[in-house]
Amino acid sequence: MGLKGKFNTQGMTVGSKPISRWTDLILSLSCAFFVGQQAMAAGALPNSSAADPLSGAQDEAVKLLKQYIQINTTNPPGNETKGAEFLAKILNDNGIEAKLFETAPGRSCVYARLKGNGKKRAVILLNHIDVVPAEAKDWKHAPFAGDEIDGEIWGRGALDMKSLGIAELEAMLQLKRSGKVLDRDVIFLGTPDEEIGGTYGASWFVKNQKDLVKDAEFLFNEGAFIDTEDGKPKYWGVAVSEKSVLWLSLTAKGDPGHASMPMPDSSVNRLVRSVNRIIENPPKPSVLPPVREYFKRISPTVGEPLRSAYSNIDESVNKPTFYAEILKDKFKSPMLRNTISPTVLKAGYKTNVIPAEATAELDCRLLPGTNKDEFLANLRETMKDSTININVLDWVHTDASPYETDCFAAISKVAARELPGVPVVPMVMPWFTDSHWFRDLGIASYGCAPFKIDAAHLATMHGNDERIPTSVYRDGVKMLYQVLDELCSSAASK
Repeated sequence: MGLKGKFNTQGMTVGSKPISRWTDLILSLSCAFFVGQQAMAAGALPNSSAADPLSGAQDEAVKLLKQYIQINTTNPPGNETKGAEFLAKILNDNGIEAKLFETAPGRSCVYARLKGNGKKRAVILLNHIDVVPAEAKDWKHAPFAGDEIDGEIWGRGALDMKSLGIAELEAMLQLKRSGKVLDRDVIFLGTPDEEIGGTYGASWFVKNQKDLVKDAEFLFNEGAFIDTEDGKPKYWGVAVSEKSVLWLSLTAKGDPGHASMPMPDSSVNRLVRSVNRIIENPPKPSVLPPVREYFKRISPTVGEPLRSAYSNIDESVNKPTFYAEILKDKFKSPMLRNTISPTVLKAGYKTNVIPAEATAELDCRLLPGTNKDEFLANLRETMKDSTININVLDWVHTDASPYETDCFAAISKVAARELPGVPVVPMVMPWFTDSHWFRDLGIASYGCAPFKIDAAHLATMHGNDERIPTSVYRDGVKMLYQVLDELCSSAASK
């Protein structure tokens, strides 16, 4: 438009006449348009952001997520250093010093800390850089293109968990840009190798760089989402624990022989009978305090008879009809009991030969507080065959974090404002995350992705066509920042 200098209409004339009020208005609007265009060219947020000051952050997060998905960090082999370098550059470019720690060739953690005044203990924003494999031929759209199609961001990691990693990073950037005084340090920690167990990721970091996080009080990580049905949020889940992982092998041995002459006590027969007894006699239900609270808080979101059953879950699990029905719910039922899943069976090498050895592998998931040795003793009693050897293949123990904390209160406050009537509920997740490494340090750790996810989208996690609706992601970026603002910003800054 070519407008220069300052505008002062007082005393100005056109010819010999004063500028009319209409001309004054036109010049004022032209000036405002010019200033807005200059601000946008300089990278400032447009004036429309006054209604929603986080709109620029949401735009930035969407752009960064697409770029992040394009970095293939499939594990194995991982190659997470490329992702760590991407995250570190963004942090460094925004004045937050980031460090890389190599855990193995091609694998790195990224660590950064935004300093506060130290009045309160730090909070960690944990996320993993690696993703599970994706076969392009099985997807409708390329899994590592980071495309936005029909209002959804597609790609491996769109849910698990590059989306939350970028949302955490963006929240940290916005806290710094806000200039607010923080009562807590905010730590960003991106790790490799979560999908394989964390040996070269969170486990390595806790063992080798524990001093960098030992002052933390709280930790945010993946785990639960905002459970949504038909576009309506039902409850905001916050994982206070995962179940402990106990992987076992059962080995039965016996005499080999010709299959034409059956042996009732062959290795295969005894193993099959023992596994069948385990299947037919599953562990009894056990209602933990956070699980009781979970069912109580979600009870208003369902109709009868579930509403009454959930509100008094301790009695309900002892009613055969209800218990049989809730066992069909693959997500809720694991919170109510220890579980045992036979997953691998091995025996024999030829159809007409009775083998001398047969093995089975069991994936057991134990509720927090379950004693491993007592569980194994009960398993032996259930099998009723003392000759079968039980070997522990893996044991990952975790405890529960408290849910009556400042962190939980901050989530609840944001939920009340942004999602009126939607309860915030503690949950025990059937799968494991990297949170358990930090709970062992005494850090209260919460699995909390503030994204409104329905069952159809949740099914794409670790599956084909993983994606997240762009509007859902934008809302989540905003809410995570608000939670951290409530938790970390000094009262005088709010």
